[in-house]
Amino acid sequence: MRRITRILLTALFTGSRALFIASSAIVAAQERPPTFTEEVEVRVMDLDVVVTDKSGRPVSDLTRDDFTVRIGGKTVPIDYFARVDEGTIHAPDLATASPDQVLAVYRRGNEAYVPRHFLMYVDVGHLAPDGRKRGLEALRDLVTRMGPNDVGRVLMFDRRSKELTEWTNSKEQLFAALTRIEKAGVGMSRLLTERQTLRDIDFTRRRSDREFMARQYAEQERAEVRQMLDDVGSELATLSPLAGKKAFLFVSGGFEFQPGYAMATYALGQQNLLALDTRNMGPELDQIVRRANASEITFYTVDARGLSAEGVSASNDDPLLARPGVSFLARQDSQEGMMLLARETGGIALVNSNDLRPGLSRIYQDASAYYSIGITLTKLPAASYQDVRVDVNRPGVTVRARRGYAARSEAERARDRVQATLKTNLVYGGIPMTLRTAPATKQGRRYTVPISVTFSADALTFVPEGGTRRAAADVSIGVMDDAGRMSDVAREEATFTLPDGKSDAPLVYNATLQTRKGNQRIVVNVRDRASGKMGTAKADVRIE
Repeated sequence: MRRITRILLTALFTGSRALFIASSAIVAAQERPPTFTEEVEVRVMDLDVVVTDKSGRPVSDLTRDDFTVRIGGKTVPIDYFARVDEGTIHAPDLATASPDQVLAVYRRGNEAYVPRHFLMYVDVGHLAPDGRKRGLEALRDLVTRMGPNDVGRVLMFDRRSKELTEWTNSKEQLFAALTRIEKAGVGMSRLLTERQTLRDIDFTRRRSDREFMARQYAEQERAEVRQMLDDVGSELATLSPLAGKKAFLFVSGGFEFQPGYAMATYALGQQNLLALDTRNMGPELDQIVRRANASEITFYTVDARGLSAEGVSASNDDPLLARPGVSFLARQDSQEGMMLLARETGGIALVNSNDLRPGLSRIYQDASAYYSIGITLTKLPAASYQDVRVDVNRPGVTVRARRGYAARSEAERARDRVQATLKTNLVYGGIPMTLRTAPATKQGRRYTVPISVTFSADALTFVPEGGTRRAAADVSIGVMDDAGRMSDVAREEATFTLPDGKSDAPLVYNATLQTRKGNQRIVVNVRDRASGKMGTAKADVRIE
């Protein structure tokens, strides 16, 4: 099990409270910097519903009365309804669309575009060079289709993730990031382990030795897959705070849903598996699905291994798939998790294909043409996670939407905002702030770092109270080291008091951090409780 070292963070709030931002992380020069919008207060559960005919073409003539939404098995009224066409909501649907989807910054006359965010996550741990090339060519085709309002981010994973480009609408930067993956080193950590284990089993006659090898492989594979899924789950926070369509593109050579099961079947035969630990990764995947559905994130999964003419992967791509007696089992097991992620979040799983470009075209179509259905949260049951089902009263069509939902608390959303601003170039600009750090002081094994944030009083909403005026803001603070390890998020409501008639006074918020030696990124997010307006302050510091 991977252990994450936490950076201890204690925030001491003193005096009149205010925040400040020194934006040391600036979006790199590009064609046009991506626009990030303050997250509005969540009032509506928004469902992106894709309806296609037998040929896979979008069905575009449905009305609100054609849909039925059930939550927890009970039919609920549809409060908001709009059709999204080519990423845009047109009049007259603007009048009936969810307020969370039609933000003022995205309106253009009688239409409003819905921003699209594509997180491209390439898992090279179980992907041979031919499969890697096939997957990257398909992603390049997707980037080519992206419009000026679309943004993308590229990561590569092999035992740990590496960001290759920040959120950007620059196709040149996205193409360059994909080329870096193609030219990267060997990788294939899980695939190489599989190859070596099969060689050892093939040259071993003693049954007890074969069982030991299969058991050892299962333990290592379980740890590797869990580490990858943990990383996928952590990346959801980088999509969660964003407005609009949020697509998680997971490109891989598959991962074992029941780690070690196919290998043990090959080594021992199915009748001898009871002694082995062959638990599946269902609980880990369920946690990811629930988190994605609560954050309105759709998974699109791509098995880039492809097929040979005989219908099985080449042995270099995945040697288990070339072993008689277990090829079907191994393929099914390695694709089960990918299919589950897509199915439960309303996405598409692309498997068993040598030409992935038509599938990536379908994914872009999915993010461009769909129905946006909104249900007011106050009408939903109070239970934490609810099953969701969407039906259409037209025969012969296919309906896809996420299959669950849970309202996230403000504390959970504040944590996502901090983690997203720590890991990416996301910043909230509604409250201009300045962040300053004082020299660190060593105390035992840790260092104490005083910080202060300054911003103008007119950035907050002050309410008269006696002879003074008061404002309230949520302050959230997080720290991340250069290995990507993050502290817990400290969050507190800060109150500010000003005498009547004074609105342009600077506000200063002070806090003290306790952290470790090394390079650290500090993020402070401030959210005005009355208006929801937010600001971000970042500072990269060396603690020693």
